[in-house]
Amino acid sequence: MILFPAIDLYGGKVVRLSKGDFDTKKDYGLSPLETAKKFRDAGCTHIHIVDLEGAKVGKPCHLEILEQIASLGMFVQYGGGLRSIDSIRSAERSGAARIMAGSLLFQDPGMPALLYGIFGKVLMPAIDVKEGRVVYSGWLAHTGENAREVISRLRGAGFSSFLVTDTERDGLMQGYRHGFYAPLLGPGYQIVAAGGVTTAEDIAALAAEGLSGAIVGKSLYEGPLTIEAALAAAKEKA
Repeated sequence: MILFPAIDLYGGKVVRLSKGDFDTKKDYGLSPLETAKKFRDAGCTHIHIVDLEGAKVGKPCHLEILEQIASLGMFVQYGGGLRSIDSIRSAERSGAARIMAGSLLFQDPGMPALLYGIFGKVLMPAIDVKEGRVVYSGWLAHTGENAREVISRLRGAGFSSFLVTDTERDGLMQGYRHGFYAPLLGPGYQIVAAGGVTTAEDIAALAAEGLSGAIVGKSLYEGPLTIEAALAAAKEKA
């Protein structure tokens, strides 16, 4: 399983939220580029970048930092504020190897097929789940569908890789919700898990369940989890 250490950006700084609430924003006083270098030097090959400020204002705000981090040679997964085709293109030009889209996919029934036709596997749907339903636009609007229904529909448009976030555990360091991801798995597509992944045991359990990747954020900055332990757990076999 691939480990994605997360760097969330706001105002050019590394921050974290709890359950997506900007009132809980915590600044770690770290350089995004230096933080990414530390993850790379510890052995990480992939990294997850979220432009929180971009998500708030509806357009990318940290493309220069994205470009700097992409220059380190890691696989960069990037999202936040990408609500137009031009924004996605700008993120791709800035070095993102995989780009996450949420709101844009859910506002028009024809948009998933259109976006897949343009970007193919570079684009990964971000499926945020709250109270059993998929939400978007800062988790304020909902689709009326559950995650399995959305995955099925987007697979019909060509997508085969999905980021699924349990919003009710996101940033709380309470551990991932056992039984949350397993019912969503199936042949022919991959799921990256996010939301509450806190310990090496969480990571190993997700790997054993068959998740293709896991996002780890706040526990690397505040908790007892080290990047070395997280990487080792991601490599464990069931």
